Amino acid sequence: MKLNVIFLAIVLFLSGVLSGCSLSIIHPPSASAFMEKGDGDLQKNVTASYMWRNGPYKDNVFQPYNKMKSSLLPNEDYYYEDWEWNFQASFDIQKRFENFKIGGGLDWLTPFLQLGYVSDYFGVMGWSNICLWQIGKYEHAYVQWGGGITIIEQLPFCFRKLRIGLTQHISRNGRESYMRDGSDMFSYGSSAPIFYDEIGAGAYVAGIVGKRLGMGLEFRYGRDLTYKIVEKEHERAIHRFALALSVQLW
Repeated sequence: MKLNVIFLAIVLFLSGVLSGCSLSIIHPPSASAFMEKGDGDLQKNVTASYMWRNGPYKDNVFQPYNKMKSSLLPNEDYYYEDWEWNFQASFDIQKRFENFKIGGGLDWLTPFLQLGYVSDYFGVMGWSNICLWQIGKYEHAYVQWGGGITIIEQLPFCFRKLRIGLTQHISRNGRESYMRDGSDMFSYGSSAPIFYDEIGAGAYVAGIVGKRLGMGLEFRYGRDLTYKIVEKEHERAIHRFALALSVQLW
């Protein structure tokens, strides 16, 4: 156990140093993995997810709903390309102490920590990145924080080999995009972390498939509270969806 903890600490430190936290990509961690009580040993989780949103991906731009000035561009007429990664992957380890859990890992290259309460039918999971700085200062020049809280209700007829749960979350997520100066349509743009507030809900089904192996399938919906899709001078809300497969090892 000590070697695993030391290894994770080294990975988190090196990732933070090497990435410079210039891309603070972070989303809600797997609720089904967090609710797995395990057998008391160190729990190792790998999660892969596919994310999509409403609306076309071409000929649109993300506009700040509450427009803010850029700290780099003197021209306020700037925008973010309507582009984001569809695939996400994360790795973390967790340790349970009776009804409490702590853990940490990587969402892509972004180190994060998580902790909360776990019982048979109810859980509360909080998480946060540990990158509060970045190399390039863009729209979010001072607050590089991403994180949130998830409330989890596990249905009362669940048992250890099969668990079904419902989730509700509120979070500040981070994703990668490209910022372009609106005054130059030929500008290549620069990679920038984009943060947005989200409120949403989801559901999962999970269970034990081996002596020391668990799996979970999770669906999550989120409504973007920060940005809108601007299309022909009309605004539309951004709705994001995610389907995640998680694997737990002990």
